[in-house]
Amino acid sequence: MTMYKLIYDDLLDSYIVLRKSDGCTFISHSNGNMDWEQFLQDVKEQGISIVEGPDVVTPDYKEQRLAEYPPIEEQLDKIYHTSLTAWKADIKAVKDKYPKTNSGSTTVGSVPSWVQEEVDKLS
Repeated sequence: MTMYKLIYDDLLDSYIVLRKSDGCTFISHSNGNMDWEQFLQDVKEQGISIVEGPDVVTPDYKEQRLAEYPPIEEQLDKIYHTSLTAWKADIKAVKDKYPKTNSGSTTVGSVPSWVQEEVDKLS
């Protein structure tokens, strides 16, 4: 049984399909592509369970904190116009929201509905 893995390509802003049996065949969604048509036919015959959803990456606490901290200019402005105590409270709220125990993770997401919709279009 051939297995497939969905991979989201940020550059293309779309999914590509990896055929896991050979580990190196990437299949793009395009009509007339024989590998794409085989992918759809395999899913039609064997079911959606042969398709693994895309990886969902949860960043670790450092990345999450950096994304939420205001720019350093705003932090300095806060200290100047209010107080060091107010700034510390803002920073502590972010640190509490994303504790160091959050080491990040990667999970497998669900298969998007468009896969089944494409399969259903087959005659």
